[in-house]
Amino acid sequence: MTREEIDNNLLTLKRTRSHIINALDGTNRDSNVIRDIDHLVEYLNETDEREITQEYVNRKFRIIKGEINCSLDCFNNAMRALTK
Repeated sequence: MTREEIDNNLLTLKRTRSHIINALDGTNRDSNVIRDIDHLVEYLNETDEREITQEYVNRKFRIIKGEINCSLDCFNNAMRALTK
């Protein structure tokens, strides 16, 4: 392989890795889907049922769904990065 071909492959792998890290939410502690799910589970288990509203739960589900969709986009970008 030429140096240019090797460099192009390295760049492809770097981009793919970055997309996968983004999909797994490994770099943004403020937007971690696993953490959000864990917090909602904790909230539902520990909060008095009279204080829990369906509106709150639905809002949290929308946030979690949005984060999952974002992760799916990142995985799709990772696949595209590998496509030559």
